[in-house]
Amino acid sequence: MKKSLYLIVLIISCFSCTNESKNNTVILKGTYANYEQDTLYMKNITSENMIYKEEVHNIALNKDTNFYYKFELEKPAYFQIGRTFLFLSPGDSLVATLDGETRRTATYSGTGSEANNYLTQVTYPKAGSYWPLQEEVSKIKDYKEAPEVFKNLTDKKITALEQLKNVSEEFKRLEKARIKFDYVNSLLKIQYLFYAQAREGLIERKDIKSLVEEAKDYYIPFVDDYLKDIDDTSYLQLEVFQTLLYEIRKEEFKAKHNLAEFGPEFQEYILTGNLINGFKNEGYTSTFIKKLNTELKNIKNPDYKAAILEEQKQYESISAGQPATDLTFTKLDGSTVKLSDFKGKVIVIDLWATWCGPCMRLKPSFEALEKKYESNDQIEFISLSLDTEKKWLNYFESHEPKGNQFHIFRNELANYKVSGIPRFFVIDKDFNIVDVFAPAPLNGELENLIKKHI
Repeated sequence: MKKSLYLIVLIISCFSCTNESKNNTVILKGTYANYEQDTLYMKNITSENMIYKEEVHNIALNKDTNFYYKFELEKPAYFQIGRTFLFLSPGDSLVATLDGETRRTATYSGTGSEANNYLTQVTYPKAGSYWPLQEEVSKIKDYKEAPEVFKNLTDKKITALEQLKNVSEEFKRLEKARIKFDYVNSLLKIQYLFYAQAREGLIERKDIKSLVEEAKDYYIPFVDDYLKDIDDTSYLQLEVFQTLLYEIRKEEFKAKHNLAEFGPEFQEYILTGNLINGFKNEGYTSTFIKKLNTELKNIKNPDYKAAILEEQKQYESISAGQPATDLTFTKLDGSTVKLSDFKGKVIVIDLWATWCGPCMRLKPSFEALEKKYESNDQIEFISLSLDTEKKWLNYFESHEPKGNQFHIFRNELANYKVSGIPRFFVIDKDFNIVDVFAPAPLNGELENLIKKHI
């Protein structure tokens, strides 16, 4: 009897352990400051950067600051909310304090907190990795001093990483690679030193280009030590590696640093990226589709092929002749208007934002074209801002509104695949797409396109 009872207890215990080991639930709750929308968007960076598969979690904000979100996760992955990076594993349960303006002040408690508290201090690769760290970079007076300064920073960061206890070895491996790539990225962004020296009058601005090339040649042996194992696709989930990839894949860079060719999987990854970006840059054109069909034969990885075909499907839905997806805009007075309200006219849209330099340079040309056709009731011009509502409204406190000035949040343009601006749309009188990758209003191409459909 005792043996039977013991056996039953053992079976129940094993069953409980099995169930516990299969806990794939992640719980994320907390507060989010300095944000004007009612929904947070959390991207799976690992999925997006490694297999081009977009995975976005919409997290509702209660009272505009509090959130509670639960989802299933099969294996550890990097995620991003605004400027904040997270590393989430199955079974994590985190309480977070986040800020839309910076990742530095984020705090975490609970299961998985140590890895995520560590990530609050990772660098901003597009800002030059170590260059924003003024206390350290102020020590650099000559470009030849940079390798030692950055090496000391690198060693300190690796030491801090190795002291983490409640993180996986895989996390440590990836983060150690991030630190090394930050070192390389910092050296390759040496122009920041020369910009500062030019502002101080120490060098002439016209000499910056030649000085950058001189410095990069000097850095070759320093950089090469950290580029010995770059043919590893797991690094693709690291933002700094994605930043470096643009540089290290160039033939001139590979020749200077004597880098071997990427392996077949990496080459497929790069080709896949080129094809997906082709949709974004060229739209769904017959020329590009012909190129796509030729190159698709070289893609063997099923994840890559699926990503390309999904992208093709989505861009086909916004090609010429397809019905336009309706949108709702906010006007300056707070009322709303729908895109479909302008059906029966040719609709021309300029997507812009105050933070977008090229947009602001093109804005006068768009407004001039609008002025030219202001008496034509067959056409409607719309300036559509992607700023926050606050910044958009503030802009027009000091600028006179010209024509239709509307606002929309970027996520509401998802069906139109807006990955960057400026962008221009032309929609015909029947509310069908003419071109949602229309030319800019510079050389008459946009006007000619409009004339064909008035």
